[in-house]
Amino acid sequence: MEAGLKLFSEKGYYDTTTNEIAKVAGVSIGSLYSYFNDKDAIFLSILDSYHKKFLSFFHEKDEDLSYELYTSDIRQWLRNLIVKLLDIHESVKTLNREMNIMYYSKPQVARIMDTQTERIRIMTMSFIARSENNVYDMEATSAIIVDFISAVIDRILYKENDNLDKDNIIEAAVDVLAKYLI
Repeated sequence: MEAGLKLFSEKGYYDTTTNEIAKVAGVSIGSLYSYFNDKDAIFLSILDSYHKKFLSFFHEKDEDLSYELYTSDIRQWLRNLIVKLLDIHESVKTLNREMNIMYYSKPQVARIMDTQTERIRIMTMSFIARSENNVYDMEATSAIIVDFISAVIDRILYKENDNLDKDNIIEAAVDVLAKYLI
């Protein structure tokens, strides 16, 4: 799985072969196939592991994302959230690009990504629900916030030629969200 993650992150899913994965892992192709049926099985296993790690990030006690910080300084909480999500996505930038592409062609990938998005939306909704604000629809608001932050992260990661400063994009996103939530 480590070899697969390395190659998928460097070369992308479609430009990686099972022979290359076996070679980087230092195992025979026969050994690889005794654990995984095909490249899809390797990718899905990596994706599942990656998303479990990603979701555990939200379950850890993290002062940077605490409810106390959310209620006392929502702007800093939003900034921390965006920066942490950006750091996670940056570490496997090519893999994320491949996941987004494969979302539309592989139902298993879509299911894993949808599960992650829904869990993040529910976490976001729990913060909104515990605070004193007057949002029209809690579920719709949490979905829009998650989609908005995802779009901000995609802009920073994948629109490298637009001459916009990363920190300015983050601050603009924090400003928009904070104004809505306050």
